[in-house]
Amino acid sequence: MNYAGSSMSLAQQGDLVETLLLHCTMKGGEIAAETHLTITRNEAEELLMLAARLRRIAPFEAEIKRLVIRG
Repeated sequence: MNYAGSSMSLAQQGDLVETLLLHCTMKGGEIAAETHLTITRNEAEELLMLAARLRRIAPFEAEIKRLVIRG
């Protein structure tokens, strides 16, 4: 993935998190009790942007949930 410098869509953000979590999953599909994960600089930058976006929308969480549930 290479989204650094651009605004990732919600789907792309989900893909990033899922891709990282796949490295924490054992062959049978079970999540490992502990995982040492190596991420690239680009992935780290993407995670920083994702964290910033989540913090920016946090004040609107109740409204977002209300809109999504009505959706």
